[in-house]
Amino acid sequence: MVKKPAQPPRGGDMARKIWLAGIGAYGRAFSDAQESLAKVTDDTSRVFDDLVAKGEEIEDTVEERGRALAKRVKAPSRSLDERIKQMRARLTQDERPGGERMEAIEARLASIEKKLDALLGEAKKAPAKKPPKRKSAAKKKSS
Repeated sequence: MVKKPAQPPRGGDMARKIWLAGIGAYGRAFSDAQESLAKVTDDTSRVFDDLVAKGEEIEDTVEERGRALAKRVKAPSRSLDERIKQMRARLTQDERPGGERMEAIEARLASIEKKLDALLGEAKKAPAKKPPKRKSAAKKKSS
């Protein structure tokens, strides 16, 4: 037996199905958007909480190091008079008799001055080079 072909849907029925399909697509998109928003919100909260925890760890570390540094700074190591005396000794170290460093500097300076004098003397003795003569404009025209 031959099957009868399915009858095409009536015009009003087809329009209704198209309308319902559009509403269904809108509903699905709305649900997907709500699910995505919920995931993002959950992830955002989790990431924010992780960042806060990391910030607290860093803050604790910085405070701990700051306290240790403050203790070192507040600790009286030497009196002010001792520190001034030591600084003066450092500043006047090369001015004391027998300051080897100052003698070495003066010897080096004398050596540099001798070399400089020798170079300046050679520069005065050397004849100045004359620039090559150029042909005058009048000679070019006559040629």
